[in-house]
Amino acid sequence: MTFDYTKSAATALRLLTKFGRSVTLRKQTPGAYDPATSSNTITNTDYTGQGALLDFNERQLGTNFAGGSTIQQGDKYLLLAPSGITVAPVTNDLLIFGSDTWTVLNVKTLAPAGTAVLHKLHLRK
Repeated sequence: MTFDYTKSAATALRLLTKFGRSVTLRKQTPGAYDPATSSNTITNTDYTGQGALLDFNERQLGTNFAGGSTIQQGDKYLLLAPSGITVAPVTNDLLIFGSDTWTVLNVKTLAPAGTAVLHKLHLRK
């Protein structure tokens, strides 16, 4: 008997829609080099999803998050519903929550049997 993890993903989306809020994941793509500014142009592409922003607890400070990033004072984590967003977050993406913009330091995805049920993002301003 196999378990249907798509139902779990739908439940995560329903709960984060009810108890979280809308968030924006911003992917930044470098464009052509502009000699006038000595830099590359950046193209932003925004994706809307549902998430809940939470604090790490005091015991977690100084410990490692998934992938080796160290948790510092002021860092937060976001629970993001994968079924509510069309792209997966990666390191260095930006996460806009209300009027605050956070940098994604690391992503841990709960994906039993290959079905993404929940993303947990380590964020820093």
